[in-house]
Amino acid sequence: MVGGGRTGVHLLLGFVIGAAFYLILYSSQSEENFKNSLAAFTSCRSPESEGVDVLEPSALEKGRIYKDVSEHWIVHQDSMPTPPANQDATPKVTRTRFAATELGTRERIMAAVMAESALALSINATLGRHIPRVQLFADSSRIDNDLGQLTNLSPYKLNGQKTHSMVLGLLFNMSTHDNYDWLLLAKDSTYFNPFVLLRMIDTMNWNEPVIMGEPAEDGSGRCRLDSGVIFSQPAIALLLINRGACSSLSTATDDDQLAFEKCIQIATNLTCKPLHQGVRYEVWRGERADSPAAHDSIEDWKHSAAFRRALVVPRLLSDADASALHDYFVRVEMARADREIVKMEADLSRLAEEEARETGEAISWPPALPPFAKPPNRYQVPTWEYFTMTEIFRSEPNQNVRRLEGKDFDDVAEVVVAARNEVESEEPELEFVQLRNGYRVFDPRRGMDYMIDLTYRKTVNEMLDPENRFEGDNEAGHEEGLKEIVVERRVHVSRMIASTQLMNQAPYVKEDTDVTVVIPVASEKDVLPARKLLARQARLCLSPTEETRKTRMVVAVFPLVDTRSVTAISNDMEELKRRCKRSLLETDVLPVRPAVSTEGKGTAAAAALDDAVDRYGANNIYLLLSPHADVQKEFFDRARINTIKHYQVFFPVPFVEYHPTISGMEMTEKEEKDTPTEQAREAALSRLRDGVEPKRKRALIVQKEHGRFDSQDFTCFAVYGVDYVTARAKLGVNERRNDLIAAFLGQDGIHILRAVEPTLRIRYHKRSCDMESVDTEDIARCVDSKKENVAAKDQLAKLLFHEK
Repeated sequence: MVGGGRTGVHLLLGFVIGAAFYLILYSSQSEENFKNSLAAFTSCRSPESEGVDVLEPSALEKGRIYKDVSEHWIVHQDSMPTPPANQDATPKVTRTRFAATELGTRERIMAAVMAESALALSINATLGRHIPRVQLFADSSRIDNDLGQLTNLSPYKLNGQKTHSMVLGLLFNMSTHDNYDWLLLAKDSTYFNPFVLLRMIDTMNWNEPVIMGEPAEDGSGRCRLDSGVIFSQPAIALLLINRGACSSLSTATDDDQLAFEKCIQIATNLTCKPLHQGVRYEVWRGERADSPAAHDSIEDWKHSAAFRRALVVPRLLSDADASALHDYFVRVEMARADREIVKMEADLSRLAEEEARETGEAISWPPALPPFAKPPNRYQVPTWEYFTMTEIFRSEPNQNVRRLEGKDFDDVAEVVVAARNEVESEEPELEFVQLRNGYRVFDPRRGMDYMIDLTYRKTVNEMLDPENRFEGDNEAGHEEGLKEIVVERRVHVSRMIASTQLMNQAPYVKEDTDVTVVIPVASEKDVLPARKLLARQARLCLSPTEETRKTRMVVAVFPLVDTRSVTAISNDMEELKRRCKRSLLETDVLPVRPAVSTEGKGTAAAAALDDAVDRYGANNIYLLLSPHADVQKEFFDRARINTIKHYQVFFPVPFVEYHPTISGMEMTEKEEKDTPTEQAREAALSRLRDGVEPKRKRALIVQKEHGRFDSQDFTCFAVYGVDYVTARAKLGVNERRNDLIAAFLGQDGIHILRAVEPTLRIRYHKRSCDMESVDTEDIARCVDSKKENVAAKDQLAKLLFHEK
């Protein structure tokens, strides 16, 4: 007892002392905090600054506040925690991936076809082009090589069961029935008119359970499977959910078709309807006593209106039957579309006339076409091109008249014939003389519009006054009064934008594709420009961020280049690789085989690309650059995006620099202001006469005084190696050319993209054209480009002619 009392006394004493310390500390701290708060509050209301009484404690007790002091509060905002290095700091918003899932929309129809023979290929080709999806189901024992190559084929093994159990089980496991409003179940020996089928499902509502088809002859309410069955969405759900009720039919003695028909009736508990919501399920069963083949009976059947509107033609014997039936119904649908177009044109003309009478405005011509687009400003007013039968005047900066030839000539000739037919059908007595002149303009909403002025000769009867007779006139002429006069007719012709077609979807491209840049150095004069290009590239890759895409710089050195120059280029490439280490840049010097001819720029480019593709593979993008090129970093990104494998090559339109002496780039802006015009002109002429190499004192920027975009320059382009190998076969091994654009012209499988590229600039150099090229168009392009790139016309005029 004594020991326990001692322990309890010590414990109680500890609690008492701890409570005393707590009360002492808490009371003193609370009093100090209250005093500090009161002092701060009263300091905000000083009488000198506000002109009011100081807030006393009594005022606090009464709850009176004279001014809001929240403006003196300090807001502490916690900073967002720093995310990991591989995570974006911007919070992501979760969005619905598919709009159809959110809205609950479905495709219109799906066809499930039981493939039993090669006829499945025909129904897949004819019906699959018009409806969203066709799925084939076939017994694995009946699949041949042609049928096995189809991607939409679902094989199964019966294992002693009926066909309906396997097909319905596969449909349920595919879970695609929920994505369609209607389901068509058919055999491959049945032809379906896709145009009538689409009009049917667009007319009916899918939201009630219904089964449409041809009822069985025994009156049981079943649908004949050989004529096809159409299920609405609720009926599809009933069929697949209750498919287990058909298990007893798997052991019955009925054949597969009858068992499938009974299964549909048992699972859905619905009666087959040949008519639903005013739409009839039309089945054509023509007599085939003389000719059992459908393709031989079409000529007899086409006179029947029931056959022309039929949805189903069962009992096909071969793929020739399916092809012949489809061709016939396509012609029927085209005739129907033509009738609707004629009716629509009549309705549009009638509505246009009524609108013109009501509004008092002129009828738009041609009917149903919008009027001419109103330009947004005076700088975008469309320019009419003037033409005759021999020349056409274009709105171009350096050339205003060109010969009318090629596609332009065909276009003008066709329009003139159409205009003559219009005039001569109304006035057959006119005799055509010539096309006086014509104008054309392109409107993006209307098409190409023309104004054609035609000159005709017309003979008229006119009684001449005897006093006005001339010597040599015969009496018959005076009696008849025959006289030829010249008349002119202006015809407005419009070539509407018609026969349009949707292009195939372009393949997906991205900017992280590896690219190999090839710079051909064919002779010693290309060494210095190539080294300058490498120096500019070294300045471009000084980026603080690392890149995951790889760029390979390759200098293709030809045998004519001196060994010391090759060594200097190799040193430059090593320095470039060292500076661009963070950009994953690779460098290489590629010696071109001596056996390849090096005459002509185009041949040098071809030889360089040949060796580069052989060395680095055909699955890379190859960007061919002229040694005189000056590129920006954005140009490589556009080359990656615009070059598509097996689809597109990229030929940019570069900005070509004028001669620095003629364009005035040899002088700074200060020197140009201080130097008199006559003195500068004489100095420029003397340097040109002496053949002094031009020097540039200003930066090359994209301005019309410094150069021009040369659409005839094809020295730089980007292409996949495999596409280049295919196009290279069109040119000979040692065929002399100035450029390689001819290898990609006239190909159906690849597209050429041309676009103005301000980040690709070609420094001025003395360009030479190979006049022994095998292509005359190649020579003409090179000569035109060489002449136009010397200087602008106004600069040449100021240099040659000086006003006193």
